[in-house]
Amino acid sequence: MKNIKRIYLLLLVIVTGVIISGCGGSASSEATGEEEIPQAENAPDPLENPVDIKIGYPTQGVSMLPLWIAEDKGIFEKYGINAELLYISGTPKVQETLNGGGIDVGLTGVDSVAKAKEVGVDSIILAPLADRMATYVYAAEGTDKEDLKNELKDKTLITASEGSIYDHLAKYFVEENGLKPNEDVNMLYMGGEGDRTAAFMKGDGEYYVVSPPTSFKMDDLEFPRVYDFTDLEVLVTGVVMKEDYYEENPDLAEVLIASLIEANAYIVNNKEQSIETITKWTGIDDPEIAEKTYDVNLDTIPKKPYVSDESVEFLLNSSDEEAVRNMNPSDIIDFSLVEELDESGFIDSLYENN
Repeated sequence: MKNIKRIYLLLLVIVTGVIISGCGGSASSEATGEEEIPQAENAPDPLENPVDIKIGYPTQGVSMLPLWIAEDKGIFEKYGINAELLYISGTPKVQETLNGGGIDVGLTGVDSVAKAKEVGVDSIILAPLADRMATYVYAAEGTDKEDLKNELKDKTLITASEGSIYDHLAKYFVEENGLKPNEDVNMLYMGGEGDRTAAFMKGDGEYYVVSPPTSFKMDDLEFPRVYDFTDLEVLVTGVVMKEDYYEENPDLAEVLIASLIEANAYIVNNKEQSIETITKWTGIDDPEIAEKTYDVNLDTIPKKPYVSDESVEFLLNSSDEEAVRNMNPSDIIDFSLVEELDESGFIDSLYENN
């Protein structure tokens, strides 16, 4: 019976991966129009003339929920933002598209922004989309969790594209066990979560970095969870503009950040509606899994989207390029808009009646 269960769940994992990998283009950026979002206290004024922008995002995982909520619930529209959301697999590719002018805003990462700066493309992180990540490492059946250093040695760890947040977390996990990535442990980089899951199931790697909802499938299949990153403060994905675009469009930047902060509050205050958005954009059609995904990720949603210099330095220091490792957080981050919105009382007002 156990083998039958494994085969069934394996098929479910692969089918889910196919659905998720193919749903980026189908979930169009159309506001539902089902409800009116009230204007929060001390909110910035909407743009006098609505602005069309393209926003690139790197994953179809639920870490993008604030972006989807801002679009689906009309928050962007309320502030005068006509957003086209474009799925571009992996933060490095999002940054490349931003560098080339294919998008106006990118949800990308510290390493990607720093590497762009190194080659002369100045861009700036205006706020984190999340400051923690419900992400785990799973291992092949029979792995001794009490002796990970020896178990990991000479094995293969499957993670996302090189330079992505998953890559940084994977390297952190290896180093936490006293080993060196790409020397003591082989790193297998793959762009799509469905592909990574299939590779792990086939035995192409003994370890796998993964987030919900796929992690729930790993639990069902009884693979051992050997590491949990949830409590690690880290700038998971940042809201990024090229500096010249930011300087030319300060009002747009302000209402964009306000929209995403308001979306964070909406997620906290509206569970049922947020689960509906998760279902729409991820392709999850199991209500129980959608609710578990919401619950697990709720603690990663920042009320006030700041992150410490130490968490940024963690990502800079783990870069594979020396020039990036020598940068300071202030070289690539400007949280002044978050500070202004916070000091105005706008953020606190979003949570006062809940």
